[in-house]
Parts: sequence; structure tokens; C-alpha cells
Amino acid sequence: MTIKTLDARGRLTLGPEWAGALAIIEEVKPGVLQVIRAEAVPVREAWLRKKPKAFASVQRGLKQAMAGDFVEGPDLDADAALIERMGGE
Repeated sequence: MTIKTLDARGRLTLGPEWAGALAIIEEVKPGVLQVIRAEAVPVREAWLRKKPKAFASVQRGLKQAMAGDFVEGPDLDADAALIERMGGE
């Protein structure tokens, strides 16, 4: 346990490891505050956090990409040959 003194303006310092951090301060009961380190999520990305299946899919895809696990791409030469045989341009 660490004991700290609030300054004359009611501020409390948490130490250099919290410098510049975004935090949620919640009063869990009278006289008891909980400090939770947080991150801001852009509105255009917030929907993903609200959709567990979509979020899991994105995480899985990122892990696969980082591991170099890619599917084979389309055979463009075969596609072009098919178009040619069908009389396309």
C-alpha cells in the first residue's frame, strides 16, 4: 500500500508510469476511488468492440497475417484465358 497526500487543489500524482495516460476514475463506494488505465477508441472503430464475433474475426486475421498464413490468390492467367475462350476482351 502507498499513502499519498492530495495537493491544495485536490490533485493526486500517480507516478511517472502514469504520465500522459488516459484513466477512468470511478467512485466504487463513498470515499473509495478506482483508477483504471484506458484507451480512447475512434467512433468509426467503436462498433467493432461491440460485436464480439466481428472483433474475434479481425483478431484471428491479424494473427494469421503476422504469421504469414495467407490463402492462395486467384489465378489471373487462368481467368484471362477463360475470358478469351468465351470471346471476351
